[in-house]
Amino acid sequence: MRVARPPHPSAPYTPGMANPASPAGESSERGATDPLYDVPDHDPVRDAIVLRGIQTASEIAQAVPWPVWRVLTLAAALLTMLLSPNRRRIAWKSIRHVRGDLPTLPVRWWLGAQQVASHFRVVVATLRLGGTPDDWDQAFAIEGLDRIRPHLGQQGIIVVAPHAGPYTVIGLLARVWLRDTGFTGEFAVVARMFRPFRSGALMDWFVERYGRSGVEIIPVHADASAIAGRLRAVLENKGVVVLVVDEPTPTPSLPTRFFDSQIKLPIGPARLARATHSLIVPVTARWGRRHDLQIVIGEPIVPSRNPAETLNAIAVAIEGFVRANFAQWSMLTDLWLDPEPAAPPLPAGHAVADLHLHTPGSDGLCTVDEWLAAGDKAGLRVIAVTDHDHLATIRDWKLRGGDGRERVLPGVELTARGRAVHLGVLFPDAVPTRLPKPGTPLPDLIRWARAVPGAVVVLVHPLPGIWRWQLRRLADLGLLPDAIESRFPFVGGRTDAIERAARDYGLAVLGGSDAHMAPGQVGHHVTLFPGETADDLVAAIRDRTTRAVTRPNDAAVPRRAYALQSLSSWLLPFRGLPGVESVRSALNARARAAAVGSPPGGEG
Repeated sequence: MRVARPPHPSAPYTPGMANPASPAGESSERGATDPLYDVPDHDPVRDAIVLRGIQTASEIAQAVPWPVWRVLTLAAALLTMLLSPNRRRIAWKSIRHVRGDLPTLPVRWWLGAQQVASHFRVVVATLRLGGTPDDWDQAFAIEGLDRIRPHLGQQGIIVVAPHAGPYTVIGLLARVWLRDTGFTGEFAVVARMFRPFRSGALMDWFVERYGRSGVEIIPVHADASAIAGRLRAVLENKGVVVLVVDEPTPTPSLPTRFFDSQIKLPIGPARLARATHSLIVPVTARWGRRHDLQIVIGEPIVPSRNPAETLNAIAVAIEGFVRANFAQWSMLTDLWLDPEPAAPPLPAGHAVADLHLHTPGSDGLCTVDEWLAAGDKAGLRVIAVTDHDHLATIRDWKLRGGDGRERVLPGVELTARGRAVHLGVLFPDAVPTRLPKPGTPLPDLIRWARAVPGAVVVLVHPLPGIWRWQLRRLADLGLLPDAIESRFPFVGGRTDAIERAARDYGLAVLGGSDAHMAPGQVGHHVTLFPGETADDLVAAIRDRTTRAVTRPNDAAVPRRAYALQSLSSWLLPFRGLPGVESVRSALNARARAAAVGSPPGGEG
């Protein structure tokens, strides 16, 4: 599709064009004299070099296939994470605030690299689009278009977009993804250009290229009063303004709650929307599995009299987008106001439990007593010990009696066919004396568990790619578990999908730290339940009234401890062979020394 260049005022500014934001509409050269373009004066020699460079970059970006760019940008992102401690720190801080925890080192590296790679892909995508200004027939998968269709051309619309996925297409190709609505009004995009693009020649190139799609680009670093005047004119003409800025700006801002911290959001959009009777519409873009472009339109926000309320509504909407698209959130500026996240208070009448812990009975490094003490420190009312294919440690510990026994649920993590497929079983009543053989098919494990009086069956850390199939198969067999873990280490961005499936199949959702190594890991991912005793927890699981919660966690387990414990864990199925158990004991001792700094203490 080729979009005809619209007449002024939605056409971009060119040298000598009257500036509608100026008091008398007088002519002004774009550059130092135009308040909308606060950029250096043009230098003919430098401009020629810069323009040739950007044109060549666009041609290269277009010539190289996307699969190649995906590999190159990921490699560049990993290199950036390795060589830039500051970029790495910012990425990890955002991971912690958004997820509510600091995941294991491999997960941190992977998520951080994905976000940096997404940032690089935005640059490549923008250059590719700029290299073909007359070819705007892009394929979009659009969700939620009907939410704004009735308002287009009837009132002004301010689109707010987080830096996620190919977010530049939201503004630069606005006429393309809105083409089916029949809207022909004005478009203006307020954007913070990447730093090299703020020079005069590059700014000219971007404005001219993307202006051919009928979009006016306004740099956010331009004169604030000129920006406000131009945007107000667009909105009063029932046009669309797109904001692709979600980082701190020098404009007046308010602290706004964002995930577990606060950020500063500019007041201007909220006030402008109120003054022009415009709607604020949150929109995000992302790449699909085949790298196709997907645009998701949220519910329109009616601006409040109180700007803080409007900004809070915007933040909540963007939270949802970021949570669903976290790996592509390329917000690489340290925007958090709180240095560390704070744990939210528990709802009245509720308590938390950690239902996935391991001891030296299988491949854990801490004893039952140590996990119980760590749970006390973390404010847990109940814990569950679930060693791999092993019940003797927790059963003997319970039989010895003593303080805290009523707060510890015996359990086991059974190994199904395939090393990675596990089934958790809690035993609030009878504790069996024998367990199924490791490698037993998952349906048979559930049949065995159902024969144990009072047993609670849990699908633990559901595996990517197969957990949906597992649930469908178990439902067909009438063997669905009682619960499924939706918050656990390495869950990535699957929590929402798992919890939707839990609602569909009528399962309780649980959180478990799957802690093996250090007391500080306890209470990381927890199960929130009404009441405070183990009996209350079991009743809540059966009533499907539990919630999975991720809380801040300061545990930083050294990489050496992870490596040693992981090796010991993989040797666990072979512990019956001569010499294997002695090797595992030595590995566990070294791992514990690295993680905890002392030999095991206490009973259990």
